[in-house]
Amino acid sequence: MLFLQRYFILLTVAVSIGLLVTSCGESKISQCNKIIKIANKAVSQSKSITTSPNLNDSKVMLNAADLMEKTSKEMEGIKVKDQKLQDYRSGFINMYRDISKAIRDFAVAFDKKDRKAAEAAQVNLQQATTPEKQLVNDLNLYCTGK
Repeated sequence: MLFLQRYFILLTVAVSIGLLVTSCGESKISQCNKIIKIANKAVSQSKSITTSPNLNDSKVMLNAADLMEKTSKEMEGIKVKDQKLQDYRSGFINMYRDISKAIRDFAVAFDKKDRKAAEAAQVNLQQATTPEKQLVNDLNLYCTGK
């Protein structure tokens, strides 16, 4: 009888410790939500900048570039264990950095009134934003488990 009591207590303690250890790790959904939250914030802030009446001001453009750079750093700060989520996070980081660089290049060309450089920067900006739709769709599909 005493043996069964000890066995039951040890089993209960072992199961409790196991549950605590596994519950301490972040779930896939929690990690997805962190990535999505930062991406949504970037979209929201970008929309407010692009609807600004001062969009033809290089300072506003540089603020947008700073925003994209800040967003890439925020995205880097997210710790994810899931390999697929790491890949999506890297995709967003690269995209935000490319967007930031293209905006900066455009702002410089705009200030110098260098039409060719501005057109090249605009093409680079369009190319930099191209992966966004696919990244968002793939991330949403992966996170919802479809």
